[in-house]
Amino acid sequence: MLVGFVAFGVGSDVPGGIADVLQGSSATNEISVEEARERVAREPNNAEALRELSAALVREGRTDGAIRALERYVRVSPEDEAAQRELASLYVAKATRLRNEAVQAQAEGQLLAPAALFRPASDAPLGQLAGGSPIRETIEQEAQQKLTEAYLAMQEAYRDAQRAYQRLARLTPQDAQVQVELANAAVNAGELQTAVRAYRRFLALAPEDPLAPDVRREVRRLERELERGGR
Repeated sequence: MLVGFVAFGVGSDVPGGIADVLQGSSATNEISVEEARERVAREPNNAEALRELSAALVREGRTDGAIRALERYVRVSPEDEAAQRELASLYVAKATRLRNEAVQAQAEGQLLAPAALFRPASDAPLGQLAGGSPIRETIEQEAQQKLTEAYLAMQEAYRDAQRAYQRLARLTPQDAQVQVELANAAVNAGELQTAVRAYRRFLALAPEDPLAPDVRREVRRLERELERGGR
């Protein structure tokens, strides 16, 4: 089952969203990816060169490559708040794309093997008659594998986003919005305890924020889930 996508305050008007990554990259000197790669090859630890490469890749919609370049950049410049924010936003963009792929894989699996949804138990007489087709079983296994791989990749991307927001939160401990973004990523990564802590930190920083009632409800929901054995 796919996790429910949680996103309080996520959108084009939110600081640090993917729209800001695109806007920020367009404001730089727009060199090509090839030019940026050549400069990085000459100066592999040059922070400015790595930043230019990431921005060039973002402009071309090459999110995975932009992430790799920006990961290298933040290792060189770990105190750059804007870069940490952009990296987290790129991870969220990647996770959202992978989530859409998982949803598509799930739908394709149901179209390819719809009988699996309604088949009687294999130990029932009708189930014994309906089951047993090697072709059908192969299709079902392949569809399930594709779904599982997409889901796991999505969760890992959300974990990467969570780690990036945790680094950003250490740099900006009074930024309530960062706590919401951290919690959103943690929920979608399945890290519920981390999400609850971040949501509570948000409420401590901004108890009167318009998002606060929704966040309080989400905290109660997550706490109930944790009581049932969630992480």
